[in-house]
Amino acid sequence: MSQDIYEWVINYTGVFHVLAQALLFLALWGIFYPEKEKSKGFLAGALAGVNLLAALWPGLASWVRYPLSAALVLAYAFVRHQKRLEKAVFVLLLYYNLHGLSFLVSNSIHQYGMDEYFGHLDAASADYLQWVYRGAAAGQVVLIGVYSVLLWGLMGILKKVVEQPWEMGWQDVVFLSSLNVAGGMLARMVFDISIVELEQGIFLLFDAKRDMIWKIPVLALLIYLGELAAISIFQKYRELQKERQQRFVEGQQIKALGRRLEEAEDFYGSIRKARHEMKNHMANLKGLAASGNFQAAGHYMEKLEETMGTLDYQFATGNPVTDVIINDKYRKAAGAGIEFQVRFSYVPEFAIPAFDMGILLDNLLDNAIEACGRMEGAQRYIRLNLKRKNHFLLLEVENSFDGIVNWEEGRPLPATRKQASLTAEKWAGPLAGGEHGIGLSSVKEIAERYLGVMDIKINGNVFKVTVMLQQNTAGEP
Repeated sequence: MSQDIYEWVINYTGVFHVLAQALLFLALWGIFYPEKEKSKGFLAGALAGVNLLAALWPGLASWVRYPLSAALVLAYAFVRHQKRLEKAVFVLLLYYNLHGLSFLVSNSIHQYGMDEYFGHLDAASADYLQWVYRGAAAGQVVLIGVYSVLLWGLMGILKKVVEQPWEMGWQDVVFLSSLNVAGGMLARMVFDISIVELEQGIFLLFDAKRDMIWKIPVLALLIYLGELAAISIFQKYRELQKERQQRFVEGQQIKALGRRLEEAEDFYGSIRKARHEMKNHMANLKGLAASGNFQAAGHYMEKLEETMGTLDYQFATGNPVTDVIINDKYRKAAGAGIEFQVRFSYVPEFAIPAFDMGILLDNLLDNAIEACGRMEGAQRYIRLNLKRKNHFLLLEVENSFDGIVNWEEGRPLPATRKQASLTAEKWAGPLAGGEHGIGLSSVKEIAERYLGVMDIKINGNVFKVTVMLQQNTAGEP
C-alpha cells in the first residue's frame, strides 16, 4: 500500500468518525428530548448537520470545534425549550463522557493490536514500508469501527436504563454529571500523555506502562457503570418523590372531604335550630298581630326571611355532597363580589362517586375564587357547567383572572403563584417544591383514574379547565 492510499484511508475514516459522532449525538438527544412531530425532529437533525459541517471544516481545531458545537446545542435548547438549559447541559456532558470512554476502550484495543502486528513484521523485508501502511490503515479502520460500535452499544444500554424523559434542575445536573466530567477529563488526559515529546526522545505511555492497556478500559467501564447507577438512583428517587406527593394529595383530599362534612353538619344543625325556634317566632308574630302592631310585625317578618334565606340552598344539584360544596363556594364568591353561574345537576345515574366529584369541585372552584380575587377593577366571574354525553361527563370551570400565568414547557401543569416565587425550586428542579400546585394535580389524578383527561385553555383573561370522565370505570366506594 502506498502512502497516498494510506492518507486516503485516514481522511475517509476521519469523515466517517465525525459522521458517526453526529448521528450518535442525535440518537442520544432523542432519548432525553423525544420529538413526536416530524418538523421538530427535523430541527434537531438540522442541528446535528450544522455540527457535522463544523467538525469537517478544514483547519478547525478541536478546541474550537467542541465549544462551537456546545454553543450551537445550548442555543437550540434555549430557543426550543423556553430557556431551560439544565437537561441540555447534562446531555452534552453525558455525550462527551460516552465519547471519551468509547475512545479509551477502542484506543487500548487499537494499541494492543498494533503492537502485536508490528511486532511480527520483518524490518529488513523489502516491502516492509508497504506492510506498515497496510497495518496502520487497517488499524485506523478497526479503531473507528470499534469506537462507533462501542458508542452505539453504550447508548443502547443507556436507553434501556432511562425509563422516560424527565425534567431536571441544576442540582440534578450536578449530581448526575460528576462522573461525566470525570470521564471526559480522563479521556483528555490519556490522549495528551499517550505520546509526549521529550528532549531525550519520545515518551509512549503504552510502551512505558504496558498495564495501562487493560487498566484504562477497566476504569472507563467503572465510570460508565457509575453513571448508569447514578441515573437509576435518580429515577428511583423521583418515583419515591412522586409516591410521596401522591400520598400528600390523598391526605389533602381526605381533609377537604372532612371540611365539607363539617360544613354540611353545621348547615343541617342550623336548620334544626331554626325549626326548633320557629314556634317562638310564630308566637311573637301572633302577639304583634293581635296587638295591632302590624309595622313591627312586618319588620319582624323581614328579619325572619333574611335568617331563613341564609339556610336556603341557592343551587340544588341532586346530591347532598355537591350541594354543600357548590353552595359554600357560592357564598364565598358572593362575599368577594364574584359573579357565580352554575349549570350543574348530579343525578344518581352518574357512575362517578360523589366523593371524587366533590374533590374535583372543591379544588377547581377554590382555584377559580383565588384567581378572581387577584383581579382589580375588572369583571370577575366563575362559570360551572356539567355536561353528559354518552358515557362521558364533562366538567367545566371557567373563570376570569389577571392574565398572568407561569407555565413552562415540560411541566404538565401551570405553576401556582407560590411556586413561581420560590427561587429555590428553580435551582432544585422537579425534586423540590412537590407540595405546590396540589389542586390541579388532584384533578388530573382523578381524571386519569376514570380514563379521562384534564384540559386547560388560556385565552387572554379567561382560564378554563375541562375535565372529561368516563363512567362505569370505577365503582362507588
